[in-house]
Amino acid sequence: MKYKNISLACVVLLCGFTASQAQSTNASLPDTIALFAKPAGRIIDQGLRAEQSWRTTGAIFTITGEELARTNAGNLLNTLQGRIPGLTVTTGAGEPGYDNPTLYMRGQSSWNIAGNAIAIYLDGFQVDLNALSALSPFEIESISLLKDAAALAIYGFDGGAGVLSVRTKEGTTAGKTKIEVNARYGNLRPISMPKVMDAYGYTTAYNKALQNDGLPIKYYNPELYKAKDDPFHPNVNWYDKILNNSSATQDYNISFRGGNSKARFFVLGGYTDFSGAYKDADAIDQDFGTNAKYRRLNLRANVNVQATKNLSIKATVSGVSEDRSTPAGFTASSLFSNLLRIPAAAFPVKNLNGTWGNNAVYNFNPVQLLRQNGIYNSHTRSIQTNVSFTQKLDALVKGLSLNGGISYSNLYIGIYEKRFTVPSFEATKDAYDNPVIDGTGNVVYKVLGAVSQGITDEGNDHWNRNSIQLGFNYDRSFGKHTFTGMLQVNRSNYTHDGQFYPVVKEGVRGAVTYDYDQKYIADLSFSYAGSGDFKAGDRYGVFPALGLGWIASKEAFLANNKVINFLKVRASYGLTANTNEAYRFLFERWGITAPGITLGTTNSGFGGRTEGDYPNADFTWEEKSTANIGVDLTILEKLNATIDVFREKRTGILEAPVGVPAYTGFNLRNTNSGEAVNSGVEVSLQYRDKTKSSLEYYAGVTFAYAHNEITKRAQDAQPFDYLYQKGYRINQFRALQNAGFYQVSDFEANGNLKAGVAKSTYGQVRPGDLKYVDINSDGIINDYDKTPLKFTKLPEITLGFNIGVKYAGFDIDAFVQGVMNRTVSLLDDAFEYTHPLANNNNITAFSNNPWTPETASSATAPRLSTLVNANNNQQAEFWLRNGNFVKLRSVELGYTLPAKGFLKKFEVLRLYVSGNNLLSTKIEGLEPERLSMGYPLMKTVTLGAKVKF
Repeated sequence: MKYKNISLACVVLLCGFTASQAQSTNASLPDTIALFAKPAGRIIDQGLRAEQSWRTTGAIFTITGEELARTNAGNLLNTLQGRIPGLTVTTGAGEPGYDNPTLYMRGQSSWNIAGNAIAIYLDGFQVDLNALSALSPFEIESISLLKDAAALAIYGFDGGAGVLSVRTKEGTTAGKTKIEVNARYGNLRPISMPKVMDAYGYTTAYNKALQNDGLPIKYYNPELYKAKDDPFHPNVNWYDKILNNSSATQDYNISFRGGNSKARFFVLGGYTDFSGAYKDADAIDQDFGTNAKYRRLNLRANVNVQATKNLSIKATVSGVSEDRSTPAGFTASSLFSNLLRIPAAAFPVKNLNGTWGNNAVYNFNPVQLLRQNGIYNSHTRSIQTNVSFTQKLDALVKGLSLNGGISYSNLYIGIYEKRFTVPSFEATKDAYDNPVIDGTGNVVYKVLGAVSQGITDEGNDHWNRNSIQLGFNYDRSFGKHTFTGMLQVNRSNYTHDGQFYPVVKEGVRGAVTYDYDQKYIADLSFSYAGSGDFKAGDRYGVFPALGLGWIASKEAFLANNKVINFLKVRASYGLTANTNEAYRFLFERWGITAPGITLGTTNSGFGGRTEGDYPNADFTWEEKSTANIGVDLTILEKLNATIDVFREKRTGILEAPVGVPAYTGFNLRNTNSGEAVNSGVEVSLQYRDKTKSSLEYYAGVTFAYAHNEITKRAQDAQPFDYLYQKGYRINQFRALQNAGFYQVSDFEANGNLKAGVAKSTYGQVRPGDLKYVDINSDGIINDYDKTPLKFTKLPEITLGFNIGVKYAGFDIDAFVQGVMNRTVSLLDDAFEYTHPLANNNNITAFSNNPWTPETASSATAPRLSTLVNANNNQQAEFWLRNGNFVKLRSVELGYTLPAKGFLKKFEVLRLYVSGNNLLSTKIEGLEPERLSMGYPLMKTVTLGAKVKF
């Protein structure tokens, strides 16, 4: 909801500063959030405010740090996979320290904002994603996902993609200081690696491909490549040379928690160490090569002080130190790409004379580069400091308090790199694949590379976010009427390297919640938010939301019901919005670099400037309206159920304008013309019970479904309706439909296609190439035949299953995640795995059964060829696969020793063994989330101990 030329007089009146802090209520966040506690007995964290669960009208889901600790991961974000209905966590790389996943709230409702647009609030203050990923689960009290407008409207421009609110642990008033020690040691193994052919299989297949191309064979005696130690006819398993079967992780932390009515504190120190899977990386010297390593130190101190009867102060200091080490000169992505594409027959690790082997075609000896190319170190230092206060103003107005806070968050990344290069050597061969011998009887080698060295020591990136806030809270009851509320002004300033101008946001936000007789609830919230990204007069907008709730179990017809203990029906509707740092100041026209002039004949000319794209005078934010209906239910005091149904409509999506002819000589800025809808349902069922013999057991199921549809998108005129994106999913796969392979019978004797057989416009085809359906029946195969097919890579359905048992000190817990309505493309995600020989690629298990005249009816892969084939490189149904999968995300077996004898000194002494990603379905024999490409994802077995006294 856009407003022009509205001043922020109230902001100026309240000093113009902002921040983010939880709203005080008459009940603070509990020491430990009970997952299966009665809804009426819990406090729900909403980031900027907190509320008793029975009074909330928004769609919010909360999990505890204890649940997250069941997954042994170096990145806290990866512990969220499948745990929260409505939050999709798509896995990043497996490399230690470089494994940030991508987060989506309720799927995707805009093609303009990518994943990780979710706003992260840590203890009520916004932070970067990196600040959350580096935290330890042992310092986390709870994580809440805020999903609908009733929960998100107060966040202004930060609420459009959802909010993840994280609460760290605080002290207690118990008086006695509790000390807790956690220790874990884990073994990591790759889930699945690509299978490639040995040297004999490769050389045989390569010869066959050359024959298919009408070219002479290259390997005259493939039998020579069966040997393992022939340096002139090598047979190298590059994965075996580079990777260990396992690697290790360690995680240790100690915390102190205590306090009294005057002061409470929580202090934690932690150390995490992940070692990579590279083999003998420092075999020559630790200065010349290194394994992949990730080491982290976590420090946190939270202090709450009751300075006076009416004044309370909270201070938080959090520091994280991260150090990443990798071999210098290449990334893990390039290393594993080369491991996949370098054939076993290409060259030996070392030549007969002891020098490093290589080949000019690949010019990448993985073992050499791993052991003798230097070390790349990245060091990250981050700190967050928050100070906030609450001053009760009961002397003026009962239930009123003044609240304020300030946050400073800073992150710095620097690098130190030592580079060493030494030459490698390629043995020259004659036309018959034999080494060339010189007149002295020595093998002739080609020299590749040279000796060099260098050092880089510099700072790379710097993030800085400051926020400050001031406002009032209100909490008071009048008989059966209860009011709580907040009104707050806020301002934030965010800068990082690569920005010319900081991102500045400010505004006013507020909320009022009313309930009558703890039965009928109304929640009105809003934000009046502004951003410096927009032009003066158009910088501010109002984003309201209304939530309603009815506690049906309080009505007379359910008041004494022994089956239904709690029943709440809630509904909400409102507006949220988001900005995008990739698109700023589009209302301006800038000067851009352009060709200049050349004077004379001896100079290279003088650079020039020209006017850039025409501005978008109406440039504004994306806006999302959300309707949500939910039910919270407790049955027999054992089963808790939550059901949410939602529909979102997003407008103002930025997109490139169409219809501007090239001959005009100008371009236009992106316009806010796109629209999309997103709808779905989320269900959470959690059951807990115990027998008379003290056997406790529990089970939980979560289900989330989100389906989006483009309702308006700018496109050039198309000849067929299915070519438009309107009416289909965002990022819907568009591909040629499969018609098998071209057969010999499709061709004339001269090699031309017979009449009536659709001709490909993607180059010359031959028997054994992919054949496609001529959708529009025009006799040719081109992009007009690409139709929307199947789903997108982002799943529409996410399932979670949790089960556990506790008895006589033993406990077992298991969590399984599944995803459905997901499609992956081998062309996009595993190109080198599925496209053998051309561009000097290796050949893999995917091509075990290629098309030949003999296998024409049973082939599973196109004919082998050493030539690039554009026809076989099109996005097609042939490359699309069902991306559904099921994974055993975690299983844990523990035993808590009884408090007898000397063990009475310990409040808790628990030993456990856990596993992560131990079992998984596969796609084409590949790990299903990343298709085994890049640094492998790992399955982990961990031994751990928890001591509390």
